[in-house]
Amino acid sequence: MPIEFDNALDGGPEDRIDVTYSMTNMTQDTAGGFWTESAGSWLHLNSAGDTLRRFNDEMFTRVHGISAISPSVLAVSRTGKAGTEIETGIYLYDTDAETWTPVDVDATTIGDVAAGADGLLVFVDFLGAMVPEGAMTPLESAYMRPFAIRTVARDGQQTTVLGAESGVTAAAVAIDIDPAGTVYVSTERETFAIGADGTRSPIVTYPPRKPVLAVNSVGDVLTGAPPNTDATERFIDWKMVRASSPARGVMAEKGDCSHSGEQGIRILTGDEPTSLPFSCNTNGAVWLNDTVFVLSIGDESGTILARVTPPEEPTKR
Repeated sequence: MPIEFDNALDGGPEDRIDVTYSMTNMTQDTAGGFWTESAGSWLHLNSAGDTLRRFNDEMFTRVHGISAISPSVLAVSRTGKAGTEIETGIYLYDTDAETWTPVDVDATTIGDVAAGADGLLVFVDFLGAMVPEGAMTPLESAYMRPFAIRTVARDGQQTTVLGAESGVTAAAVAIDIDPAGTVYVSTERETFAIGADGTRSPIVTYPPRKPVLAVNSVGDVLTGAPPNTDATERFIDWKMVRASSPARGVMAEKGDCSHSGEQGIRILTGDEPTSLPFSCNTNGAVWLNDTVFVLSIGDESGTILARVTPPEEPTKR
């Protein structure tokens, strides 16, 4: 169902909506809720869908990725003005104190970021002059850049998970990490995993699209779906409940894959894929727990935050 939430800025009169602007940066908040950010607009909802925070960032920064360390502290990769210079870096953003603490890393062109256990941060290091804008135009080869995946520990020690010598390139990259330390990487064409021992394992390839990636604590993966399914693919029977007419319109025109020319996403539970036929035009995803997730479906003309509770048993999906 689409989440209806109070969109009023902190302290303002109530403004409940279930159709919003496009939201691409999403993270669980470590307490059952989630944060989103888009073009300087920040939203924090709890597990019930109640608004905890809603504010606009006036710093005119471009955010490349967010990942929660606690309900109020986020690891944020952003490009913004530092004095007279434009700089990209990783910051710990205390949303209560409204402070940004830089994280010292040996990289200057940083994409997505993911927070792991014990203060570990994983980040995308694009090897070029700037972070590519390919999230909007993944088909343009001019945006393709080589990249590496690196980590920085709480004590400042840095390691490389995937080096530039791997030869991988992308215009957009999303990353996540599970409790076992496996790093997941999604580009506009493929998703793969990198084990704690450095072993790279392919997961899925798909037609060019904005990368969408979310991994829960048991290793279930939400990511892009290939154009063709095989006999083992499962499909979820679904229905939309408690939605306004505009929200139903967004689902009918954008999300419902039977009416959309876009490719949706799917859940990978081990080697068992489950297609989500309502997930076309998904721009962001986040697991709230091991069984419930939220998809950002739509575009700038209208987006819904769809809360999805699939059947618990894969055989019933």
